[in-house]
Amino acid sequence: MASQLDRETLLQTLRGYAEVNAITEAERHARLAKMTSAESWAVFESLYEVWERAGKRAGGDWEALARRRLEEAVAVRKAFEKLARHKGLI
Repeated sequence: MASQLDRETLLQTLRGYAEVNAITEAERHARLAKMTSAESWAVFESLYEVWERAGKRAGGDWEALARRRLEEAVAVRKAFEKLARHKGLI
C-alpha cells in the first residue's frame, strides 16, 4: 500500500527546514566573527588530526596538503615581515 504525503504538511516541513538552516547559518556566522586566529588554528589542527587518521585510509593527497601548509606559512611570514618593516622594526 503506497502512502501519500499531504502537500501542505510537506510544504510546512520544508519551510521549517529552511528557517532552521537560516538560524543555524546566522549563529555560525556570529560565532566565526568572534573567533580569534588562535581558536581558528586550533579548530583547523583538530580537523587535520582527524583527516590525518582517516585520510591515510582514504588515500589522501599528503604532498598537496604539505605544499599548501608550507605556502600558507610562507604567506604569513611575508605578511609579518611586511608589517615589521612598515613599523620600522626591521
